Amino acid sequence: MKRIVGGALSVGPSKFAMASVLFLLSALSAVAQDAPPAPHPDITFHSSSHLVLVDVVALNAKNGLPDKTLKREDFQVFDNGRPVSVKTFDSGANFTTRPLALWFVVQCAMPGWEKEGSGLFAGQISVFKPALQNLEKQDTVAVAHWCDDGQSKVDLPPTPNVDQAITSLEQVLATPLKTDGHDRPGELALQGTLQLIVDATRSLVPEPVPVVIFLYGDYSAMPRAEADHFIGELLETSAVAYGLRDRRSPRIWSLGEQGAIANYIAIQTGGEYLRVKPETYATGLEEILRQLHGRYELGFKPEVLDGKRHKLLVTLPDPAKKHHKVRLRYRLAYVPMRENK
Repeated sequence: MKRIVGGALSVGPSKFAMASVLFLLSALSAVAQDAPPAPHPDITFHSSSHLVLVDVVALNAKNGLPDKTLKREDFQVFDNGRPVSVKTFDSGANFTTRPLALWFVVQCAMPGWEKEGSGLFAGQISVFKPALQNLEKQDTVAVAHWCDDGQSKVDLPPTPNVDQAITSLEQVLATPLKTDGHDRPGELALQGTLQLIVDATRSLVPEPVPVVIFLYGDYSAMPRAEADHFIGELLETSAVAYGLRDRRSPRIWSLGEQGAIANYIAIQTGGEYLRVKPETYATGLEEILRQLHGRYELGFKPEVLDGKRHKLLVTLPDPAKKHHKVRLRYRLAYVPMRENK
């Protein structure tokens, strides 16, 4: 939408003056069609370019509930060990934080794995519905999966339709994959699925907080450098990962250089893995939503936009230690990137 801000013109009665005015108005109109309007001197435009938003979950150490009493002055943020000024401060308690895009990520069904990985969630997805009713108005849900044959797919892009997400998840988990492929194809497919989520997030305006929720026992492993590479992609979008692992599933294996990769992703992005069983599936999801809806968003401007990973540290430096019973969870790093022109 184009806006033109102008002032009044005072002209005399002569035909020459009138012709001049008409010519001037015609010229101004042509310029207005080809160039953006100049800002009015009384209007101030605030830019949030390159503002890094850090989502912080503050939990009471005793009862595990979100602490919603913190103020901007309670926090101190460090970028690669250097203190930075908190420029913006929002709280989920005030409904001013960014909306969530919940991405349910599962491994497709495989014969012999019905009681491991994502298999235990098949036929049980409807129990998540009560928890999904707690989504905020602007929140959305989405579905994606990967397979050991190398397949990566977004089954449902972000939508407010909870029933559609439940149906999509059940369809993925009910379709057996006939393959002998394992190990590397599956690991690469998981990376591909996460990349699809990153790409889908960047295409949304305004950009939500992508919340990856693994419904998975976590049997993936990969080299540390490889894991860190695509975690960096997630950090560029301020994504956070959680996991729900059925208690009946075998213990998480430690395979390869970087075992339990989904757990590793959760820790690096500020999330966690929760152990649940069918009767507590909804409770686990409610816990995740309670944390995220009660989070704080701290904004700061990085000194450099170097495209490299920067370590983050968020503390509550209160000399009186009044917040010593509050534990913080947040992404452990971020990647400052220049905006695409």
